[in-house]
Amino acid sequence: MRPSLNVLSPDLINQILDEARRILSEIGIEVRGPALKERLLAHGLLTDASGERVLFPPDVVNKAIAAAPAAFALYDREGAPYTEIGGDRVHFTPGSSALRVLDHRTQQVRPANSTDFTEYIRLCDGLEHIAYPSTAFSTNDDIEPQVSDAWRLYMVLTNTCKPVVSGAFTEHGVPRMAQMMQLFRRDAADLAARPMSIFTITATGMFRYSEDSCQNLLDCVETGIPVEIVPVTLMGLIAPVTLVGATVFHTVDTLAGIVMAQI
Repeated sequence: MRPSLNVLSPDLINQILDEARRILSEIGIEVRGPALKERLLAHGLLTDASGERVLFPPDVVNKAIAAAPAAFALYDREGAPYTEIGGDRVHFTPGSSALRVLDHRTQQVRPANSTDFTEYIRLCDGLEHIAYPSTAFSTNDDIEPQVSDAWRLYMVLTNTCKPVVSGAFTEHGVPRMAQMMQLFRRDAADLAARPMSIFTITATGMFRYSEDSCQNLLDCVETGIPVEIVPVTLMGLIAPVTLVGATVFHTVDTLAGIVMAQI
């Protein structure tokens, strides 16, 4: 028996979910990626009167939730089973995409470079209780930003066998990163069957998915890369200042991401 921490009551959870479903069906999501929007409309979803927002009826949301896997396996770089994501299993991994680092040698805050990233990955590789690393910070000090997503993944793949939480910075990023990971599998089908990474898809807030996020989501679905939906829920800026209100906004974006991934 594992103890659990329950912050919200079941009644409040249901209330938040009901409110999120109402917003999805009445206000909808601004899907800025034309290919993803076309795909949603082809599956029978409708837009609001302006044509800008796609509406997600409750039955579509519920069907997508039911179709999403309750758990899935992650594999290491060599293709061996590593862990299962789902249920009450907890995995610790560093945060994502910091812009600067605190230099432990000089105690100065500065832009990160590739040496910093390599040292970080090698450290994570040896830490028992860090389940797997993430592409935790950008290396814009010495790498062109347009290719830094693939460069970070390259440094991960060459310095640890652990799986990784990663993601693309542009709408063109996922295919080349999938090709890099495919080098450690027999073919594309084997990469989908034995995934070694989780990619982050970011909702940009205010019930909106950007062109980059939409295309990244489509490419991850096509290549079989598991995704995590991470909304930018900035309380008091683009989300309500109250915890419950912000959680409703967060839930709306998350449920929309699940529908778009499963449809």
